[in-house]
Amino acid sequence: MTIGREAIFTPPRRASSQTGPQLQRKPGSSRLSTLIWSPAHGRCHRLDRAVTVDSRRAAKNSINLGETMSAHRIQTSKRLMPKKNFHRAERSPERRTVVPLPEEMARIRDLAKAWIIRNIGKKGLFTYSINPYTGEKSEKNNELRQLMSSRTLAEMSVRNLSLRPVHRRNLSFIMNTWYREEGGIGYIEYDGKSKLGANAMLLRTFAASPHFEQFQSKASAAAEGILALQNADGSFRPWLKEPNYSFDAKYLLTFYSGEALVALLEYYFRTGLTRYFDEAARGAEFYLEEYVRNIADNFYPAYVPWHTIAYRHLYGLTKADKFAEAVFTLNDKLLELQDLSYRIGRFFNPATPQYGLPHASSDGVYTEGLAYAFEMARRTGDEVRAGRYLDAIMISLKNIASLQYREKLDESPLPFYVYRGAIRTNAEKNRWARIDNVQHTIDAIQALGNFLGSNQASTFELGL
Repeated sequence: MTIGREAIFTPPRRASSQTGPQLQRKPGSSRLSTLIWSPAHGRCHRLDRAVTVDSRRAAKNSINLGETMSAHRIQTSKRLMPKKNFHRAERSPERRTVVPLPEEMARIRDLAKAWIIRNIGKKGLFTYSINPYTGEKSEKNNELRQLMSSRTLAEMSVRNLSLRPVHRRNLSFIMNTWYREEGGIGYIEYDGKSKLGANAMLLRTFAASPHFEQFQSKASAAAEGILALQNADGSFRPWLKEPNYSFDAKYLLTFYSGEALVALLEYYFRTGLTRYFDEAARGAEFYLEEYVRNIADNFYPAYVPWHTIAYRHLYGLTKADKFAEAVFTLNDKLLELQDLSYRIGRFFNPATPQYGLPHASSDGVYTEGLAYAFEMARRTGDEVRAGRYLDAIMISLKNIASLQYREKLDESPLPFYVYRGAIRTNAEKNRWARIDNVQHTIDAIQALGNFLGSNQASTFELGL
């Protein structure tokens, strides 16, 4: 069964129709089930999508997501989402309906998890980037992206005891190689620089770790390092140790500011120390003005997911409507970037090239932010937005699945296990699989599973 260029796609009209993307039936087509959100019923229903059939492959149940979309075929479930009800918005958030995580979504996650674990070296550092077609491994590295993956590994090791030695090895590398502490302030120093974003990811890693108590003093120092970069008005500065070259602080803070807010709030959740909640709330007030109320002047998509997560946490703690409204403002704007006609599901609009090229890392983190926005819409009873965000999540994950290496490449000089589960950067010329492409996808699916109340186990053992 092949989805080719002959399939006719009708983009969802988000302003007026919340039934999501549909494929119109053509003669000689088969049907693929997907999910739509029904505001009238407060639940999800199945929708048959028509796809063009290649009878020679139909028996294999293999879907090629567009001739130019994917370099490899993927095995996909006929159900992208379960038939069961979602948690209805009018119910208490504590009374969740538990539904299975969709099979295909779990498979994307589990393949990604297996790859990220296999690509930790003996010293504890992740392989930063590989090209399965050439066998090359990048000589570049980025400590912030490494630390984002460290946090994901820490979270995975909470329930998977077999991963704890791997997590400890990774954390030992970080502490022995990059960690510094001066005057009670802990920070990451890499290549002579110390950036707010990396320090935020260090604190998030500590907060997620099952060994938090062992590193409690270091976590406290890292939290103080973040506060050392906060100004009196609540805003942040991007560097603890600045580079010897010019930089755009405003641009860097579209990434780092939200990461810092999330880190402080996660540290508060772990410790109960109200000082860190207070400072996060103070920072949020500044950025609500900067990024939300003045979104027309200051919009940049990179800040949307991190501030979405922070405001969702703050809404949960305060029930202040301004945080829910901020989440909706940010994510409604973000959806203007999602491709609904060419590479369906990716976050790239050629009309706004200033927001960057297509990238799986961006797709992953935007999808994670949308999962939090979906939960916020459902919690506040906004079923229209819940449906809109869920539609966007589903087509985004379908696009990401098309970028995941799942079959052995005849031209690759690498053993299959080295790249199986990795996610290439885009469907065009960039075949490199970078660590954060995978990490953001894992976090996105994990967040959505948490909000759906999923209790489905992994689809296969990681085989460490």
